[in-house]
Amino acid sequence: MKKTVLFAISALMVISLLAGCAAKTTPTPTAAPAQPTTAPAQPTAAPAQPTTAPAQPTAAGPQIAPEVTVAIGADPSDLSPFVGMSMGRIAVLKIIYEYLLETDQMGTAAVPMIAKSVEKVGDKTYKVTIFDNVYDSAGNHITAADVAWSYNSGMAAGNLRPLGDIQSVTATSDYTVEFVFKRDFGVGDLDKVLTECPIVSQKAYESSPDKFATKPITTGPYVLTEYVPGSRLVFERRADYWQNDPKYRTLFSQANVQKIIFQIITEPAQHAIALETGSADISASVPGTDVARFESNPKYTVFKFRDNLSQVLSFNGSAGNPFTKKELRQAVAYAIDTAGMCQAVAPGACEPLHTIGNANFGGYLTKWDKEPYYEYDLTKAKELFAAAGYKPGDLTVKLLGLNDASTVLMAQIIQAQLGELGIKVDVSLVETPVFNQQKYDPAAFDLVLDRAAGGDFIFSPWLLIYDQNRNKGTTANFFKDDQLQALLMKVSSQDGFTAENVDAFHQYQKEQLYAYGMVSFYNNVVAVKGITKVVRDTRGQIIPGACEYAPDFK
Repeated sequence: MKKTVLFAISALMVISLLAGCAAKTTPTPTAAPAQPTTAPAQPTAAPAQPTTAPAQPTAAGPQIAPEVTVAIGADPSDLSPFVGMSMGRIAVLKIIYEYLLETDQMGTAAVPMIAKSVEKVGDKTYKVTIFDNVYDSAGNHITAADVAWSYNSGMAAGNLRPLGDIQSVTATSDYTVEFVFKRDFGVGDLDKVLTECPIVSQKAYESSPDKFATKPITTGPYVLTEYVPGSRLVFERRADYWQNDPKYRTLFSQANVQKIIFQIITEPAQHAIALETGSADISASVPGTDVARFESNPKYTVFKFRDNLSQVLSFNGSAGNPFTKKELRQAVAYAIDTAGMCQAVAPGACEPLHTIGNANFGGYLTKWDKEPYYEYDLTKAKELFAAAGYKPGDLTVKLLGLNDASTVLMAQIIQAQLGELGIKVDVSLVETPVFNQQKYDPAAFDLVLDRAAGGDFIFSPWLLIYDQNRNKGTTANFFKDDQLQALLMKVSSQDGFTAENVDAFHQYQKEQLYAYGMVSFYNNVVAVKGITKVVRDTRGQIIPGACEYAPDFK
C-alpha cells in the first residue's frame, strides 16, 4: 500500500531553531578528501597505459595488523559476481573481486588492476592487454578468455548498467581482449565500463554449486574463509597473491591486515555498542546522535568524509507551473538559509554547497567557494518574489520528498522559511518506490527534495539532472533549454572537459536555477585508536586491507 506522509508544522518553531544556528560554519574533516586543482584533469581518449602506476607504499611498508572487525549494516545475501547491488553487497564487494581497472580516487583516471594496458585501435574499438600471471585463490590461471566470458556473462545478466554500452567482447589471444562499444565515450566513460565487471575464472564459476553465492573463488589479495548469513564474513590474507609487483598494486590490492571480519549489525544503534564493548573495531554506521561521545573519548578516532551526494531542491518546469519563472526560483533560493539548515539537520557534519556537486568530484573549481551562491537574504527574496508577480499568500506549492529523518527536517525548514516569504508549502513525504515514480510526474509536485551524485566528475550530477537525452527531451524536472543542453554536452565531452567550460556551465545553471544545490553531509567513520588511517572506495565503503594500523594494534 502506498505510504504517504502529509504534514504542516509551526513556522515559528523552526525559525526559532534556526535563529541560534545562523552563523555559517564549515566542518573540517579529520581525514579531508583531496581538493581538485582549478583545472580538471584531462584523461586521454585511450591511454596505452591507463595511468601511471598506482601509488607505492613506503619502503618499509605499512604495519600488518593481525585482525580487524568491521561492523556493516546489512547482509550481502548473494556474493556472486553478476547480481544486482545491495547495501550489504557494496560493503564487501571490493574485498572479494578484482576488475580490469580500478579507480583509487573519484575524479581521477583508473589504474591497472588485471589489465596491464588499454589502447584504442579503431572506431569505438579498444584492445585490453591483461597481466600474464593472474591466478585466483584456487590456482586457476586467468586468461583473456575468462575476461571475455566474465563480461559477456555480466552483459547477459543485465545488472551492471555500464555494460549496456558494450557491443561485443572477444578474446583475441591468451592475454588480449577486444572491446567494441556502441558509442563514442565522454570523460570517464571507458573507465566506468572497465571498472564495473568482476573478473573470475569461467571454470571455477561453472564448477561452483551455487555460482559463488556463498563461496566465491577470486583473484583478490584476500580469500573468503567463512560466511554465516546474517552474522559475519571472514577473509584471510593470501600468501600467494598474484600481483607481486608493488608498483602495480592498487589501493584496493593492499593487504595491511591478516584477517578481516565483517560483522553484520542491521540496527544502527548497536554499532555504537559494538564499538564500546570491543566486538567491533570500526564502523561507518554509528548514528550521528552517538558520534559525540566517541569524539570526546581518547580511545576512539572519528574520521569525517564529505558525502558525494548533493541535497538538491528541484523546481517543476512543466508548462503552466509557477516555477517556470526564474525570479520565483531565485526568490526561493534566497529565502532558504542553508548554513542554518546544516546546523539544524547535521551540526558539524554538513556544509552548504556552491553548485550541484562538491569538491569530491573531479573538475570542481575551488574558486566557486568564494563566489556568491544564493546566500540567505530574505529582503532580496521578497524583492524577487514581487518581481515574479506574487504577493504574500498568493501561492501554495507542493514539496515532494523521501520519508527519512534528514529529509523530514529539511522539508520542515523549507516549509517554515518559505512561509516567511509568503508561500504556503504542503509537504508530501513518501517511501522510495513511490518517490521514484512521482518525481517524474509533473502533476505530483512543484518542488522536489532529491539527491544527486551520478559519477566521479563534476558534470556527473549535472548530467543526472539536466541531460535532455536521458529524459525524453527535457531536464529531469521538465525544463526545455537548448543552450543548457549544448553547454552540458560540451563540458562532458573528451575535448570539452576544461576549466573554462566547467565554469561556463556552472555560471549558466546558477543563473537559470532549474535546480538548487543546497547542502552536502559528512559521513562519520568511528574507529578504535589503533586504526591510524581509514581508506574508503568511491562508494564510501571501508577497505580494511588498505587502512593503516598502529604497531601495537590488537
